[in-house]
Amino acid sequence: MGVHYICDAEGRKTDVIVPIGLWESLTAEKPADRPIGVAEPARYRGIYRDLDLDLEAETRNLRDEWDPV
Repeated sequence: MGVHYICDAEGRKTDVIVPIGLWESLTAEKPADRPIGVAEPARYRGIYRDLDLDLEAETRNLRDEWDPV
């Protein structure tokens, strides 16, 4: 049994019937349903990791280097 559509009197799709296996796979918990990301982003600051810098100010300075003249 595949996916079945239910249409109204004008032929517009209004509902769908899906096999239970497909439904369960669509509603199963996915990895993105849990929090993702880095718990301590400061550990991954790259070349700035050991420097005592204002990262927002440094970011602005780096962006200014690329502004057109």
